[in-house]
Amino acid sequence: MKKNPTIADVARKARVSIATASRVVNNSDHPVSAATRRRVLKVVAEMGFAPSEVARALATRQTCMIGVIVGDTNDPYFSAIVRGIEDVARENGYIVIVCNSDRIPAVELTYVRTLLNYRVRGLIFAGGGLTDENYLREMRALVEQMERRNVGVVGLSEHLFPACEVTIDNRAAVRDGTSYLIQYGHRRIGMLSGPAGLNTTRLRTEGYRDALQAAGIAFDPALVIPGDFRFQGGIRAIERLLAIDRLPTAIMSSNDEMAIGAMVALKQRGLRIPTDISLVGLDDILSTQYVDPPLTTVQIPLYEMGATGMRQLVRLLNDEEIEPVLWLNHTLIERQSVSRIAG
Repeated sequence: MKKNPTIADVARKARVSIATASRVVNNSDHPVSAATRRRVLKVVAEMGFAPSEVARALATRQTCMIGVIVGDTNDPYFSAIVRGIEDVARENGYIVIVCNSDRIPAVELTYVRTLLNYRVRGLIFAGGGLTDENYLREMRALVEQMERRNVGVVGLSEHLFPACEVTIDNRAAVRDGTSYLIQYGHRRIGMLSGPAGLNTTRLRTEGYRDALQAAGIAFDPALVIPGDFRFQGGIRAIERLLAIDRLPTAIMSSNDEMAIGAMVALKQRGLRIPTDISLVGLDDILSTQYVDPPLTTVQIPLYEMGATGMRQLVRLLNDEEIEPVLWLNHTLIERQSVSRIAG
């Protein structure tokens, strides 16, 4: 079997040193005469030489890999974001490695260290920003290390460590969804919040409180049910809500997955949506259009968030000037899960 040509074979046939052949193949800034460069490239073409990416990485101490940290690969929220990242990465010659952290600080730190050892060119944090102090202390040190090694860092939410950010206003998104329910006459509104220890959870809960305060509605902590951004979390949240004395007339959910879980649990208990209880989600994942009734939600441009984040990372790696924070717009999508309250 004919073996693939090596850089040594190219150098031998072109009558140059291996170092010179490598400089030409890798388009190094090291000076090589035009005649020598043409001779090496002619031999490369004749022999069909293709440089190994592993060898290139060892020589340049860089790869074409981009690491992406997500909270939960089962969540459609991240699927749409990652697709946007991958499409732009492919256009620019990068490949994407996706790591599922389950929003656990130690797991996320381990992935970041591993990706740095693999010499990734950049890291995109697609999750909601962890708030654990030990995690933040270590992550800030890792970000400093990335800066020294020219590894680009982009966050797709408001993180508590230095990073270029592409995000929406999470606080305003939930405020707008809650205000929409208030406009329909609802005063007793439940809130399905996100996982503890997440900056996004804090911001979205603050948005819920902002809307109540603006409408002169007293905040009732019993109506805020902790969640986990998962379908089963929505079911468990309804079980907790049903245990309190008086049900809310409407629910604002921190994401669509929990909203759909809540919808299923409410219907199983004989409650009609929106006749008995109204429901608003957040994200606008694909399935919100097909549940019964179709879910009113606050749309986040998930694909565009991923694509824009990757474009920002490419600009960083090309030493181009970029805005430190890009805010994307959210949009309320009215469907059929909200009705006006009687009285």
